[in-house]
Amino acid sequence: MKKAALTAVIFLAVLVIPAFALEKTDVTVRAGRQEGILRLVFEAEESFLKKTNVSLSGMQINIEFPLVFNLKPQKDFNLEISAKERILTINLKEPIEMKVLRLSSPPRLVVDISTVNAKGPADIKAQAEVMLSQKVFVIDPGHGGYDFGIMSSELKEKDIALAIAKDIEAILIKRGKAVFLTRKSDQSVQLRDRAMFANQKMPEIFISIHTAASESFVLYVPMIAETGSEQPASDAYGLNSRQRKYAQKSMKLAEALGKAVKEEFNLNVVQREMSLPVLNSVGAPAVLVEAPSFKIMSYDQKTRARLAEAIIKGISYYGQ
Repeated sequence: MKKAALTAVIFLAVLVIPAFALEKTDVTVRAGRQEGILRLVFEAEESFLKKTNVSLSGMQINIEFPLVFNLKPQKDFNLEISAKERILTINLKEPIEMKVLRLSSPPRLVVDISTVNAKGPADIKAQAEVMLSQKVFVIDPGHGGYDFGIMSSELKEKDIALAIAKDIEAILIKRGKAVFLTRKSDQSVQLRDRAMFANQKMPEIFISIHTAASESFVLYVPMIAETGSEQPASDAYGLNSRQRKYAQKSMKLAEALGKAVKEEFNLNVVQREMSLPVLNSVGAPAVLVEAPSFKIMSYDQKTRARLAEAIIKGISYYGQ
């Protein structure tokens, strides 16, 4: 009798386990097109989307989900799609560029697809000529040492800022520019010392790199006190007059950087005037760039490289 009961239990388990294993996770997808960019938005449970990997191979996008899935398009869209077990494949008809974002509230995986526009020799030459107009740069990685900045369980703002600054430095050096970092390692540097270091180098552009707690890029430009008005806190350094004649150029630089990061990441860009000592005390066009929250951007090597390239692109826009 016991042997028969045990056999029945084993038989039942054999029937139940495969049925459970075949259970699929619903993934809703919708598509929209704006300014030449096709955006695919996938919605599912947050833990499911966090473990989803997206890769581009030639003209094929592969989306690997952690479990078998049930795709539920909200409406038909003109794409060649195939699904097999945990992998969704999107076949395209021409070379593309892809950007991937992970958003919350509600959890979403966003894939932006845009056509690659090949640049001709004339375009490349023109861009190179624009870049030659600026020769000396100071890049300021925010925080450092005991000042961690914004933190998550895995990331610290001071580390991300330094990594991005070094990426920018590497690109500019390859283009024959003189580049100086206000800190080159995990060290604490006072704001006054950063400003004085920058002014000693006589840069044509000063950019301070930070991350933020918001879902937007925030670009800060100096707020200069009107003549005769109360001096801002930054003028305790006695250097506020240095920035006064560059105020309009700082605004123009911020607009150019904002345009470039908007094009690259398709995220909201906010521009603000603020009396920040590290900006107000620099005698050059100066902008503080706050990149979005760790929840919005992964800040892996690829993302940091994209951000560095976007900042370089913004500098080229500024020179036009």
